[in-house]
Amino acid sequence: MIGFETDLDDLRASSRELGKAADIVSGAHTGVRGQDVPAPDPVTGGLLPGMFLPNTAFGKNLGMSGVSAAYEEHRAAVEKMLAKLHQSTQDASHALARVAELYESVDEDNKQRMNRVAHGEQG
Repeated sequence: MIGFETDLDDLRASSRELGKAADIVSGAHTGVRGQDVPAPDPVTGGLLPGMFLPNTAFGKNLGMSGVSAAYEEHRAAVEKMLAKLHQSTQDASHALARVAELYESVDEDNKQRMNRVAHGEQG
């Protein structure tokens, strides 16, 4: 590029890699969301405890409501952080792609201007 010390291919490659990282984070976010430990249903929980609860990393029930609540609080915080990381990574990927587009546009303008000057045209 004329006047820039960067390679557009490097910017685009970085943008693609960040996009892939965002996809990975999205998968982790989805996985964490699926590991919640729901509270027993007030209607069926007393009659059929644990029967309708989904499987989690700890089975269907942790057995202690305090541990369950602490786990769920931590899991929800991790899910929220992964969502932020996903959005941030995706935004960075789009920003790098946009920077590459802008550099390319400016570079093309500079080339055209230099060609006009070389041929004695006013620019």
